[in-house]
Amino acid sequence: MKKKLSIIVVSIIITAAIAACSPQEADQGMAGTVSPPAVIAEGRLLPVKALDHSFSVGGQIAEVTVASGETVRKNQVLARIVDSAEAEALLASAEREALAAQQALDDYTASAVENLAEAQIEAILAGKRRTTRLNNYNASGSRESLARLNEATGEMDRLQELFERIEANDGLDPDEMNTLEARVSSTTANVESAKEAIDALNLRAAMNGVVTDLNLAVGQVVSPGEVVLAVADFSEWIIETDNLTEFEVVKISEGQEVDVTLDALPDVHLKGEVVEINERFEEKRGDITYTATILLNETDPLMRWGMTAAVDFSE
Repeated sequence: MKKKLSIIVVSIIITAAIAACSPQEADQGMAGTVSPPAVIAEGRLLPVKALDHSFSVGGQIAEVTVASGETVRKNQVLARIVDSAEAEALLASAEREALAAQQALDDYTASAVENLAEAQIEAILAGKRRTTRLNNYNASGSRESLARLNEATGEMDRLQELFERIEANDGLDPDEMNTLEARVSSTTANVESAKEAIDALNLRAAMNGVVTDLNLAVGQVVSPGEVVLAVADFSEWIIETDNLTEFEVVKISEGQEVDVTLDALPDVHLKGEVVEINERFEEKRGDITYTATILLNETDPLMRWGMTAAVDFSE
């Protein structure tokens, strides 16, 4: 009987010990096997760069010089608006005024010797007129003769100062030069403005790339700012995902490698790298989200702009 009781007591003690240590051991076992949840986000496949194009002025399309899918170079003319007779007339008038302004400046500059001689003669003659008026005043002493003397003195001082200024500047009056040069600058600016108005009738490529979304035809009337085509650079591809929550974004970093799968190509797995994480947040359906950009290191010929992608950040 005593032997049986001892066995029961030992069993109870062992059971209690197991019960006491089991939760801790279980926790330790789970901690060693459970991994943090992976971050997987949905994104959109995009060319590395794309720009919409529009005219800065409105009008009727006279010519479309490219087709969709065509490769173009920066500043290449893509389309033209019908020439404006008014714009051409403004340019011709501005060019005439600029030519006249430049000619006046050139003529004045070339006459430096004559300018100096003329200014000297004028100063000498003004001095003689002042001497005559002084003699008249000394003879009569009248108010009228005094007024004429004062007038002659002022003119003599002005012309003498002008002569000295021209002499100090190699025969050129600085004030006159400033006036003539300002006229040249103003008329030249008018020419450039008129040229820009005419050039605005040409739609030029803002970058190297491929023409896409072409929506132009000869005879079509377009408005300023209306998007008529895009130019895209397909030399590289990126994925943009804008639904990373504030709890997920802290788990990724720039330079991190990721795995990308396109919904349309589920058997194609592409490697990429996080190149940018937007500092600014967005709020979507009550969640704070951030946008990340992934540059793909691999491509597939079946890839198309706008395809949906799954981005696995657990790499």
